[in-house]
Amino acid sequence: FIDRNVPESEPVRPADVDDTPFTLVEDLKGLTELVNKLKDVNEFAVDLEHNQYRSFQGLTCLMQISTRTEDFIIDTLKLRIYIGSYLKELFKDPTKRKVMHGADRDIMWLQRDFRVYVCNLFDTGQASRVLQMERNSLEHLLHHFCGVTANKT
Repeated sequence: FIDRNVPESEPVRPADVDDTPFTLVEDLKGLTELVNKLKDVNEFAVDLEHNQYRSFQGLTCLMQISTRTEDFIIDTLKLRIYIGSYLKELFKDPTKRKVMHGADRDIMWLQRDFRVYVCNLFDTGQASRVLQMERNSLEHLLHHFCGVTANKT
């Protein structure tokens, strides 16, 4: 399958992690600033952290969003009732590419916890399987394509 809607482009090397500003979003002011920044980009990466300890369904406790120039950690416990209404339009916007790795559960958690639905998703985990990569982990892909050694400890 060749997606004709995606124009060919040159790869863009990521900025060095040490050169990328980080923002902790834990109030409405920060969430509003994040939304305004995401309106100005064509793509952003998303990852969720979920906890099921002593819970049947569990809950999303952290959201990570990265643009090419900035990283954000959103405290979804503090902002739980606002996440959906603030982010849903950006996530369903088909002109903005969302990048995730192994997004199956993240998609389910976004829908269940925040009523956020995703359009125009690129899943690096699925892409690595289609390309029949030696390994499909995000750690391997970061090292292979970006020369970055991830420290997951």
